[in-house]
Amino acid sequence: MPGALRLLQPTTPSEASAALRELGERAKIYAGGTELLFLLRQGLAQGDFLVNVKTIPELHRVLWNGNALRIGACVTHHELETNPLIRQYAPMFARAESQVANIRVRNQGTLGGNLCFNDPHSDPGTALLVYEASVMIGGRSGQRHLPLDQFLLDMYTTALGEDELLLEVQIPPLPPGWNSAYLRLHRYQRPTLGVAAAIKEKNGNIEDVRAAVGCVGPKVQRLAELESRLRGAKLDEAGKIIGEAKGYLRELLCPVDDLLGSADYKLYMTGVLLRQAVEKALSGDNKNRDEHGIG
Repeated sequence: MPGALRLLQPTTPSEASAALRELGERAKIYAGGTELLFLLRQGLAQGDFLVNVKTIPELHRVLWNGNALRIGACVTHHELETNPLIRQYAPMFARAESQVANIRVRNQGTLGGNLCFNDPHSDPGTALLVYEASVMIGGRSGQRHLPLDQFLLDMYTTALGEDELLLEVQIPPLPPGWNSAYLRLHRYQRPTLGVAAAIKEKNGNIEDVRAAVGCVGPKVQRLAELESRLRGAKLDEAGKIIGEAKGYLRELLCPVDDLLGSADYKLYMTGVLLRQAVEKALSGDNKNRDEHGIG
């Protein structure tokens, strides 16, 4: 790592924001550091100061306010996979968190760091889009609330301003009667493909559905048009509808070739995993239930 880094340890979001405002590009937010320290060592990122937001108590909270989970930006992946509140109100998200990288990364890495880095090969964002999660961010101008899909702009790019930091992620539970599933393919402990689906079934039909895909292209995507095609369909028609959506998926997801797989492979496996995720969500067993009190 080039040069000596100075560590700042604010105790409030306002102190952290003031440091970012004063130091500009010379300062980097440090939470888990799993991605940041690697980039600094490789010379892919530069800075003179680390603003250690782990010293801010409110960023470590996991709360249920009666309508949504409120998760501080510094909560680790391991806590998210094991926390009883997460497992009760967002069990599919807890399952996705349990598959992040390896136990060392899950013990150190944080949800806020993961979302702010916005690596396209990442698990949490895919599950969070299906929950229609949102974020609270804060800076000199105060706090603002954004839907997650408006926060995650493009690969390695978010809506954070230069003096802003992510404060918390808010996750409303799925409505009663919904089942969910998260499936992924991975190489080298990094996801090649992640698929999340949540479905409500009624009288043999898909009454409502949400689906998202990540790791295929530049950013995680909610599949709004495919959801529309699936609503009202018979259960045994879902696979055919997904199979006929290849052109739509290619245009939306913009699959890219990389070390984790070719674009054509990712696109093909997206269809396979979407069908499997829909089937798993429709199975209705307790492992896939997303009702309150079942995890």
